[in-house]
Amino acid sequence: MIYDYGGFPPETYAIQYPAPGNPGLSHEIAELLESQSIPARLDDQRGFDHGMFVPLKLMYPEADIPCIQLSLLNSLSAQDHIVFGKALAPLKEKNILIVGSGMSFHNLRSLFMPGLVSEEENIAFDTWLKETCSSEALTLQEREHRLENWQ
Repeated sequence: MIYDYGGFPPETYAIQYPAPGNPGLSHEIAELLESQSIPARLDDQRGFDHGMFVPLKLMYPEADIPCIQLSLLNSLSAQDHIVFGKALAPLKEKNILIVGSGMSFHNLRSLFMPGLVSEEENIAFDTWLKETCSSEALTLQEREHRLENWQ
């Protein structure tokens, strides 16, 4: 377990989520990524961080499903992540659940320091993101263009 947060009650640092991994699927995912020129590095010693164990503990409290955690690309580029997602698309045919966790706005410093970023700016970005990702009025190309050029 990787408790990659701070300032929370002691019990939040005792949470366990002993889900099994799936080395075969990990290698398959690495191959899918590398087929799209996305370098992949497997690390079977890394623990699960809160981005994975918190939502899955709520969804599957028994930790009885194999889990693999993927990290964001260091570039944080929307375009690179669109390619990343397309590389993983074949997994849909294999009944594999992919969960993207987190918030559209993930800056705890700003959440706890009023005035750093306004609530209106947060709401505006979240509204824009929801529209971009779910509006039936947008084509796939329009959706990708908006994501690649977000401000």
